[in-house]
Amino acid sequence: MALKLHTRTTLLASALTIAVLGAFVWLSNRELARLLRDEQRVWVKLHAVTLAEQIARLPNEQTGLNRLVALSKQARPDALGIRVWERSGKSYQVVTALVEDDLPPPDPAAIANALRTPVMTNLPTQLRLNGSGGDAYWICVPIKRAGRPEGAVEYIERIGLATAVLTRYRTLALWFALGCVLAITLAMNWLFRRTVYAPIERLLAAMQRVQEGDLSATVEVRTQDELGRLADGYNRMLAQVRAMTDEREQQRQELEARVAEATAELSERNTQLETLNRELWEMTRRLTDMERLAAAGQTAAQLAHEVGTPLNLISGHVQLLGADLNGNPRAQARLETISLQIERIERIVRTMLDRTRADTSEHQLLDLNAVLRRTFELIQPALTLRHIHLVTQLSPTPLPVRGTVDQLQQVFINLFNNAMDAMPSGGQLTVTSARWETGTGVEHFVIEARDTGQGMPESVRTRIFEPFFTTKPRGSGTGLGLVVARQIVREHGGDMTVMSQPEQGTTVRLTFPPATEPRP
Repeated sequence: MALKLHTRTTLLASALTIAVLGAFVWLSNRELARLLRDEQRVWVKLHAVTLAEQIARLPNEQTGLNRLVALSKQARPDALGIRVWERSGKSYQVVTALVEDDLPPPDPAAIANALRTPVMTNLPTQLRLNGSGGDAYWICVPIKRAGRPEGAVEYIERIGLATAVLTRYRTLALWFALGCVLAITLAMNWLFRRTVYAPIERLLAAMQRVQEGDLSATVEVRTQDELGRLADGYNRMLAQVRAMTDEREQQRQELEARVAEATAELSERNTQLETLNRELWEMTRRLTDMERLAAAGQTAAQLAHEVGTPLNLISGHVQLLGADLNGNPRAQARLETISLQIERIERIVRTMLDRTRADTSEHQLLDLNAVLRRTFELIQPALTLRHIHLVTQLSPTPLPVRGTVDQLQQVFINLFNNAMDAMPSGGQLTVTSARWETGTGVEHFVIEARDTGQGMPESVRTRIFEPFFTTKPRGSGTGLGLVVARQIVREHGGDMTVMSQPEQGTTVRLTFPPATEPRP
């Protein structure tokens, strides 16, 4: 019998948990044992040095020395032996000792050799006890009086690994691992039953109804995960099946109607002639309607172009929004941008449908630099997606003009979109603004947008302001963008010129007159 999905996943997660915890316990156990050994070595040296200093301060009395040695051994439960050596010429002899039976005998040569080294900087050394007594730490510390070595303290202590501590640590780690495995098992069982088995059971029930002939058995999509997409795909597939079934039924009915029509063809010829006359009249009326619609075609195409431009910006922000929704504060800002663009689309549609030319009395005093900066914020996501670097060199002083923010923003977005289309593999878009004076001393404002794109031959550049002329593929452009843009610029009292050469990029220059006092 095959194991269920959640059983296999739980076993795998439990095995990984046990492996990770086992490795952690093994490594931490080794490190803990090493730390305990190092700590014991330090304490052994400290104990030996303290004992040597206390002996150095004692009067030359054997009873007090024996009592001090006994107390020192009792203070360390793992202490195996203490020998106090007295210097006699160049050799050393034991004056008191308290040692276990399995310790090696006194070795004056080892004591003399150990005292020739800087003992205070050395930690105890490790030695093997006789029989199966294990290992021990051994250290020799000099006894100095008046700065002169008069003897030595030999101290030996069994190496203890704090077995009880390590055993308790391993026990706690084992219970923790078992708790983790149990928690993983319960969590996996609950998670799979809620997020996997329940959606699958709903999908299987719907499939069973379809097998029984019920083509309306759709599945409710409650999540957007893989199972939610699976349910949505099932619903769409079922909708296609229903559509194909309806189409087949319609074709059957049409075939029956044609057969019936063929059998009654002779008796219905007069009716068919009348029908043909009515259809001819309808066709004539349709041709008239098409002529009227052709007159409105340019306006409709212009409206579609202006609606499509902000939708491209909204699409760029929505794409970035999908990557930033996990607690990213910038997501709210992008949502606000989308809302503003939707409102702008509504205003454009109303404007294009309600009027044919902007009323200059609605123009307000505004700063071209501010409009450009706001436009940069809108197109930055699209530039980033297309790997285009934006370089701005705006005038340090404001450029006041009278106009409409939405219309000017529409012009700039149209120019920047054309620049992005000319750089499909990325590049650089440079936007500058400045004050220029003509030879007659008349001041005007100039905005230039230079790209590093493909450029245009002269035969194309001379036709870019013709309505419906475009070099973009079918469905990608209407050929009205630059026409509308130049019309808006001229309504603001300015002009637009385009300079371009193949493979050398394109420069679009906009000129605007400075703001003047409003007309009464």
